Amino acid sequence: MKIILFLFGFAVFFFPAEKEMEGRLFIRFEGIEKPTGTLRLALYDNPSEFMKEEKAVLYNFFVDKNGNLEATIENLPTGTYAFAVFLDENNNKKLDKNLVGVPTEPYGFSKDSPSKWRLPTWEEVKFEVREKPQTLNVNLIRWALF
Repeated sequence: MKIILFLFGFAVFFFPAEKEMEGRLFIRFEGIEKPTGTLRLALYDNPSEFMKEEKAVLYNFFVDKNGNLEATIENLPTGTYAFAVFLDENNNKKLDKNLVGVPTEPYGFSKDSPSKWRLPTWEEVKFEVREKPQTLNVNLIRWALF
């Protein structure tokens, strides 16, 4: 029995379990017109769950009085991600929309959406998290017809 315990301890010490790699993501938000509200970000790591809020990891960030916001997400496992974000100007915890369903609060994605007439696909906004820290610049837009 002592030999088995010794061998197990030896194996754990010299052959530790493979550690999952982690990264750090810096996000610089641009296009904040009003220095009010809370920026709400929904992070996804699976294309089949993209834009399903109940499947997202949610983050809240507060805009400073100058309308600037730089956020950091620490200890993010390396991999492929996408996110949707909106500025909740009235802090009601939802993206406000008009009568026809068009957002009335600024919003954005992990990459600029190629069309304002539809939601982007996972493939259009996905990005890679690596071990080295990286920075994403995110443009918040307020939907307008022209």
